[in-house]
Amino acid sequence: MLKLHRCLLSLRSLQQFSRSESTNAYSSKWVSSSLQQDIDKFSSLYPQSVSICLIGDPHLRRSNELVLNLQDGFVQATKFRLHLALAEFRRKNGFGRGISACQIGVNLRMIALNLGYGPLTLINPKIIWSSSDKITMWDDCMSIPRLLVKKQRAKSISLTYTDDHGNEQKWNELDVSVSELLQHEMDHLDGILNIDEPFIDKNTNGEESIISMDEYERKKNYFNQQVNYTIVPTV
Repeated sequence: MLKLHRCLLSLRSLQQFSRSESTNAYSSKWVSSSLQQDIDKFSSLYPQSVSICLIGDPHLRRSNELVLNLQDGFVQATKFRLHLALAEFRRKNGFGRGISACQIGVNLRMIALNLGYGPLTLINPKIIWSSSDKITMWDDCMSIPRLLVKKQRAKSISLTYTDDHGNEQKWNELDVSVSELLQHEMDHLDGILNIDEPFIDKNTNGEESIISMDEYERKKNYFNQQVNYTIVPTV
């Protein structure tokens, strides 16, 4: 534990966030230029792989606490481990955009993202607005592998969060790709899994709301016709 503490203290101070004028996280580079280097340094000192909790693990159902001290050694280690878990999943599976701390067994309100521009951390995120327009989609989850759940989500959301430097940030009216992802991750922070509330369209007859990914791959056109939005993988 002392070695870990010294490692965290020796990490460089994070540089200031850089971003475009847009508040759209998917098209803007809201990433710290030094975060990836700090993750790599942590990984070189602690090369153990980080396991992702699977359905049935109690951490996925527990309440998640606010992060009160971003510079706390345990909090910093959790952040790096969370990004490493996401990166490893992306390498193995060819997709994956976000993961919540409870999915590696730590019940803190923290989300790691990689939307194609590099690692990004959302600390204590809070949805402050949701659009009345909805989408339907097939939703997957790292903690429930090879299963897809039909979900209804808000088409757009706005949220606030704390960044890696302890600064409050706000994203306004995000596009659908980021909005649906963050709604999934925010559910995790509240102990909710995607299987808890599958969307059931009362106007259809006999359509399944939970399917295997293998079956989806075999009948992709058939299942995509049942929803109005399809996730595009980001690697």
